[in-house]
Amino acid sequence: MRIQDNLLKDQYTSSLLKLSPRLQLIANKVPVGARVADIGTDHAYIPIYLISKGIAEYVIASDIRKGPVEKAAANIKKYGLMHKIDVRLGNGLEKVESGEVDTIIIAGMGGVLITEILSVSEPVLRNVNKLILQPMIGHEEVRIWLSENGYKIVDEELASEGDKIYNVIVAEHGKEKIEKEIYHYIGKKLIEKKDPLLKKLLAIKINEMKKIIKQLQNNHSENALTRLADCQIRLKEYESINCLIG
Repeated sequence: MRIQDNLLKDQYTSSLLKLSPRLQLIANKVPVGARVADIGTDHAYIPIYLISKGIAEYVIASDIRKGPVEKAAANIKKYGLMHKIDVRLGNGLEKVESGEVDTIIIAGMGGVLITEILSVSEPVLRNVNKLILQPMIGHEEVRIWLSENGYKIVDEELASEGDKIYNVIVAEHGKEKIEKEIYHYIGKKLIEKKDPLLKKLLAIKINEMKKIIKQLQNNHSENALTRLADCQIRLKEYESINCLIG
């Protein structure tokens, strides 16, 4: 019976260690020895992976919802990692004390919500070396907030799951000059490194922009005409980047 229990535990362990491409990319950005806060942890897959692989020293797994917190706690208990992962119920970083962590992960949320969480967390952020952010939408809001609040983007990479492309943005304290507005919409690091998924992302962006332009062309209000001009400029910039990366 004990052998069977161990086999079941090994199967459970293996399934948890196999992260989705999006979560794996996030985990890959965490430095070895980091003390991490995973905000919006859901099932705590990233904290479990980081501790199991010996990447993180300690992780706070936090979520605003009671259900995910309970699921996270159950997963951590099954894996025997209660001494290394602390589960907390709270909004954003409100349950994280200043100096507790040096790396923060905020993933699976809209860009506006991510910036709202960061905006009210200055005491905690003061002692944090690295932000690993994965907005589902509103990537430009995140990039703009970072540039306006004393952060520089040191890395950005894309992950693909089905027909969806996900951005993972890594930022540190520092100043960064944004030479072109388009870099708020397509990360400069993605262009510099010619991310393998950038052409796929650009194809999605170009298609979306063409649809918006088509809709706006039938609207002759002043606001619509202004937005139409902006969208036409952005479409040309997307197409220009697409040609640049070959």
